Amino acid sequence: MEKSNSNSKCPSHLILLCFLISSQFWGFSLPTSIIQQHLKGFKDHVDGRVSKPREDGFHEIHCSRERSRVAWKIIQEYLMPYVEKERYQLPTTCRVHRDNDIYREQEEHKVHSGINEWRCGFCKKAFYEEKYLDKHFDSRHYNLLNASHGKCLADLCGALHCDLVVNTARLKSKCNPAAAAKNRHLCESLANSCFPVNKGPSANRLHDFFLRQFCDAHTCSGGSRPLSKKPKKRGKLYIIISISTLIVLLLYYSFVYLFQR
Repeated sequence: MEKSNSNSKCPSHLILLCFLISSQFWGFSLPTSIIQQHLKGFKDHVDGRVSKPREDGFHEIHCSRERSRVAWKIIQEYLMPYVEKERYQLPTTCRVHRDNDIYREQEEHKVHSGINEWRCGFCKKAFYEEKYLDKHFDSRHYNLLNASHGKCLADLCGALHCDLVVNTARLKSKCNPAAAAKNRHLCESLANSCFPVNKGPSANRLHDFFLRQFCDAHTCSGGSRPLSKKPKKRGKLYIIISISTLIVLLLYYSFVYLFQR
């Protein structure tokens, strides 16, 4: 009974949509706003981005939070440092823009205080593991999801090589030419929308970089290695040596100054 009841919600959008369209056909003048509202609801239902309450209180979103998190990590580590270096502003139409991440608002309100302590930035509730904090977001703060106009970053994992970051063993599997072509097409569309070549020298350089960094590896004929360029992080030893050098120089010039006086 519960299964048939849940499935009955699906055709309700179709029935209501058919009624609205037929009313226009037979001469009934319904407000355009009503038609647009139900068309949007039907589109959201088809896209699968609308949160659906379940019996356990959680709201189901058809977008993997884990893979979206991996995609965001790849964007931050392998792309954004070069974007910031060029002082380039990503357009909001770019799918890797932060505003197009369904979970970005929630992810930025995670407080990792210790090894076994995660805290919700909205209500300050503490958890032992991140997965329990994710469940808390799904049940208590689902209204903060950017599901109305956001995109699912997990859908970009094929283009961004998420499997390479999550599990390197999958690289040994046999290459699928159809999948490689699909991921390459998605990757090139990202490059074109995020870095239009007609938007100046910076966009042009970033467009070529994005193709080399992500897209050229989507081939079964032995292309370049994906994610080959990563900014070098300055280690703690480098910072300690730099600070020590500054202190020594300050003491030295202070001694010289006092000696001359």
